[in-house]
Amino acid sequence: MSDFRVFEYEVNTAKLPAGAAGPVFVMLADLHNFSYGPGNERLAEAVLAQKPDAVLVAGDLLVGRPGADFTPALELMRRLREAELPVYYGNGNHEYRLRLHPEHYGTMYERYTAKLKEYGVTLLENESVDFEIRGLKMEIFGYELPEPYYKKFCRAIFRKEDLYRALGKPDEGRYNILLSHNPVYFDSYALWGADLTLSGHLHGGIIRIPGIGGVITPQVKLFPRYDAGHFRKFGKDLVVSRGLGTHTVNIRIFNPAELSVIRLKGE
Repeated sequence: MSDFRVFEYEVNTAKLPAGAAGPVFVMLADLHNFSYGPGNERLAEAVLAQKPDAVLVAGDLLVGRPGADFTPALELMRRLREAELPVYYGNGNHEYRLRLHPEHYGTMYERYTAKLKEYGVTLLENESVDFEIRGLKMEIFGYELPEPYYKKFCRAIFRKEDLYRALGKPDEGRYNILLSHNPVYFDSYALWGADLTLSGHLHGGIIRIPGIGGVITPQVKLFPRYDAGHFRKFGKDLVVSRGLGTHTVNIRIFNPAELSVIRLKGE
């Protein structure tokens, strides 16, 4: 995999005046320690060229494996922060497993997140932060989906009540952005109150069939519903990245790596 494509999404919201241009975000997901040029220079330059108001990380910038090298992910974060770009980081299943299982991974999570904090990245571990720009009051939530929901052949039901317990009730007067790595449970995210959910995890379905979509998920589910792109349900939005890297199954067919640009606009 030698390159990525920029995918642009316009997301409309009644929480902005009709027709008004709102914030611009770049979403990063599933880099899995891949490098686009030395120190991820090309990827950083592509992000900065979009002139975003903030970068939102939807998880898995690294590979959760003992002894893995996190340099590509950290170099990217360092370059973006040196440009004084706000970065809000929600964990994916790879970061989460490092945090959850120190008996296997030792201090890898602590060392990685210490660097993120040193660079000024805002890490959201079942937390939220206020963000306001271009007249829009927002709250950005980072949710760590429990580990069982990432298991192969998972059939567990996820309900909005799980989000209430972890994050509380969102303020309907704000525009609420949820960073939740696995898009499969979008219905529950929307019912909880996320105006916009940003996800990755499915790698676009790995193999894409033109006119049909992604073929298979990491949980070995065929033809996933929320495979890649922009979806809307219950008046709420979901954007799913095809991801910037791969791991384990290192193939992409009709499925370019994705740098996601989200432009909010008044409905």
